[in-house]
Amino acid sequence: MTVDVGPISDFEERRFRIVQAAGHEIGVLRWQDRFFAVHNRCPHQKGPLCLGVVSGRLHGRAPGSMEVDDETPVIACPWHGWEFDLERGRALWEEGYAVKVVPVRIQGGRVLLELGGGAVASP
Repeated sequence: MTVDVGPISDFEERRFRIVQAAGHEIGVLRWQDRFFAVHNRCPHQKGPLCLGVVSGRLHGRAPGSMEVDDETPVIACPWHGWEFDLERGRALWEEGYAVKVVPVRIQGGRVLLELGGGAVASP
């Protein structure tokens, strides 16, 4: 099932917009003109994930260095700080944990969520 959640202009850069789709709360994020969508529920203790802090992924190329990878958006749950890669939904510290991701596409200036068989965590 395809769910139209609004025009691109309704989505601010680097801010989640929480929408209702197919009986689920889903956070949709616009990040450098790419769109990501995840269920608004942290797999840890069911916290409101999409109310957390969004940033680029931190990494270090060498001991003592820290850089922000602005190509890879990450969400940190506001309750306990669990962090998830928004592209695949996997936790940064343990890939066995994941938030459910929802495929997003843009058509005719509209943001569409693909909920056909239900949203699933990415492989």
